Amino acid sequence: MNKEINYLIEYLAKSNEHENSDFYKSILSFFQDHLIYSSSKYEIKTLKVLAIKGGIIFPESFEDALTKLDKLLESNTNNEIIEAKKQLLDTIVSSNFKKKKEHFDKVETSIYKTLIAYIAGLTRALEIFYMYTKNDVKEPEVYIEFSNKIHAELIEMIFNKEEKALLADKLKEIMSVYLSVYARYLYM
Repeated sequence: MNKEINYLIEYLAKSNEHENSDFYKSILSFFQDHLIYSSSKYEIKTLKVLAIKGGIIFPESFEDALTKLDKLLESNTNNEIIEAKKQLLDTIVSSNFKKKKEHFDKVETSIYKTLIAYIAGLTRALEIFYMYTKNDVKEPEVYIEFSNKIHAELIEMIFNKEEKALLADKLKEIMSVYLSVYARYLYM
């Protein structure tokens, strides 16, 4: 496992100044419960010192950590997964939005942004799971449990009550498709 990914995920989980840190705490909690990864007891200041001593450039902010994590995940993820992920996103966008982004009205822009936020969070979490388990593969049930947990948390985090009611089934379908992309490389 890449040490920088460990530092970034722990930074994201322990970064209490950001509202989305609970999402990463949940990922680490799941990993701990399923013996995938145990986070350190260190606070962010100590993590920063350790990272710098190890030659790792520590993130300046939550957004910087996300950017660095996404780049690391992409550089360490199978190219076929990356390509499939891009094609899926293009298909989802083109089948659900008949106009180009530049021509969206306010409501379409809002729906587009929340859908993209859901997919970005889902794929990031699935890639994190993939990174941590590709050399120590867990049972498919653990992977499905993780995916369902992430799916439920993203829905709560991103969508309002009305959107949840309207989109729950479609988002579950999207999650299932992305789940199968990563499962193909973890379990076959």
